[in-house]
Amino acid sequence: MFIKRPTAEESDDDLQRMQEEWESAKKPNVQVHRMKKKEKGSVRKGPGVASNGAARFTIDLDKIAEESVAQIMFPVQERNGEWLEGGKHDDILREGLSKSSYSKDDGFPEPLDLSHYYGKDVESSRKATPGKSFFAAEFDRIHGRIEENLDEAVDDQTADQSTSDDFSGDNDKYIASLDFEKVNDLKREIQERLDPKLVEFLKSRRKTNTKTNEKPKVSKFKTRREAEKNSKAEPGGFASTSGERSAAFVEKIKTPVEVTEMLNELEVLEEYGNREDREKYNRLATDAVQLDIAAKFGKNVASRQEKNAIRLFDSCKFRPDGCDGKDELLETARQSIEDIKSLYLQEVLVDGVKRIEFAKGVSPILDGCWTLVPVRSVVDAVDKRAGKVLPDDVEIVRLALFWTLLLFEERKSAFLAFADPSEFLVRIAEVFLIGSEMLDDGRTMSCVERLLDNFVLKAAKEGRISLRMNAKVAGLDAFMPFYEDLLKKYEQYSLGDAQFTKVILICAYLNGSLSDSIELRYGIWSPRRSVIRQVTVDTAAMKTVYEIIKTRSVEAEREIDEQHYVQYTALLSAYAAAIRDQIVTRDRNGLMFEIAAFELGNYVSRHSRLPEAGQEPEKRKHIDIFIEVVRKTLQGKLNI
Repeated sequence: MFIKRPTAEESDDDLQRMQEEWESAKKPNVQVHRMKKKEKGSVRKGPGVASNGAARFTIDLDKIAEESVAQIMFPVQERNGEWLEGGKHDDILREGLSKSSYSKDDGFPEPLDLSHYYGKDVESSRKATPGKSFFAAEFDRIHGRIEENLDEAVDDQTADQSTSDDFSGDNDKYIASLDFEKVNDLKREIQERLDPKLVEFLKSRRKTNTKTNEKPKVSKFKTRREAEKNSKAEPGGFASTSGERSAAFVEKIKTPVEVTEMLNELEVLEEYGNREDREKYNRLATDAVQLDIAAKFGKNVASRQEKNAIRLFDSCKFRPDGCDGKDELLETARQSIEDIKSLYLQEVLVDGVKRIEFAKGVSPILDGCWTLVPVRSVVDAVDKRAGKVLPDDVEIVRLALFWTLLLFEERKSAFLAFADPSEFLVRIAEVFLIGSEMLDDGRTMSCVERLLDNFVLKAAKEGRISLRMNAKVAGLDAFMPFYEDLLKKYEQYSLGDAQFTKVILICAYLNGSLSDSIELRYGIWSPRRSVIRQVTVDTAAMKTVYEIIKTRSVEAEREIDEQHYVQYTALLSAYAAAIRDQIVTRDRNGLMFEIAAFELGNYVSRHSRLPEAGQEPEKRKHIDIFIEVVRKTLQGKLNI
């Protein structure tokens, strides 16, 4: 039977009529109970009744379902307030349980007298703690958890009465009256009666409570941040180097309690602490709860970002405003969108519905350069074929570079959101590992040149490229084996290609990790390799790269002298030996000759001046000897 739902126009009589129709339409629910015969010998015992009329009963507390604390949404509130204000009293309280001694013997506690909280004709009145009932407040008061909150008018009159009900004070007096040996005997007696594990647990809780009561330490992160603020506020703008001054400044700033607690929990964790070059990267620790919330929130964000990345393929089919369509590479990439989509997307069936998503191994969220992921697939396929490159391999790499260049030129914000400069450089370098067929493809090399000049070099100039030899990058377990393989391929078939040379020099000379940068440079200039001999690129063709290398070399002078002196002098020795043996000449290897000449001349000129204040005489002597050796080695080849 269908019953119409009531509307706002229905009256009370209409609602009553509809209720009766609903009740009459309901099917009766009848349960049949069959009588069982009473078993012999089973006698149901009733509750025990004492002579005064009190009865004994049993309650199984384990079978009583307790209400979950999570369902309690509001603080406890007293009900029946008019009953309390009326001056009425409970019959059981008034009689004082004179007839309930049977329940008292059975172990039931005496009911609490709450008349001091609501009664008018009482000698002293009490106030409950906000958010607690009268019963909870009285229970805490009896057990010594809170102090009595009496009216000021009757504080003096009820002082003796309040202390008489509090047995904790009597216990303290009794313990204070005992001598030291008696207290130890009582402690041993308690420890013998209790489980040793329980005793250890209680001791550990005591230690934890004492630690939590200590004043929180100010972390390095907070001290440094507040010191920087203090330096801006001081006249002249000079930072205070005193740790005590920074800590005092931190104490003066008033911040909310929640913010203060979170800042005190932050720590600066030092990574790569065992490195001999003393280059350390710091990261900030955060709360585990915040990490969990961020991870859950990130799942929704990741799905939305992937959907937005999928929409990029269709949106790039149309030219943006202001595009004249004269760029041949971009127009060719736009016409190849459908072929490009087959490299990154796949069609899956989910609950009978076809859906487009990224193929396995392609993730715009996790990959620092997802647009060049197909290049890695081609590298793996060529390795399995023992270096044989197919035309399809060249086509796949070309389409991946088309898509990357199209995003960079026309959807730069989307490109930069997913592109990490260090990983991007490694992915571009993988193109040269495939084979000489990549160098012969003009469109592929044109895309590589534009991406290196317009994105990678700018990031390197800003110091945003950092490649550590033993660190993971772009899915590689370590960068150094990859770079060694890259140098071998350069010796085999590069023929001094300009873009191949540019990739090798950026990895070595424009690396943000200075210690690794010096090691990679020495790998290029190693006498066991013929890399520098094959770098036949002129300085004019690499003017931008050469200028950035000179700038970075000057900026790192002090750090090199203080932390990497031994490594750098070995590199300078390799420079001098290559020029002396004519492995590198000004006419054939113009770029490499200019780099070596600049760094040698810069080192000799800055160390030929007067000794710096505080410089060790032994170190100065070693520098003078090294400069003299370099000048004799380059005599007749280079004047420095």
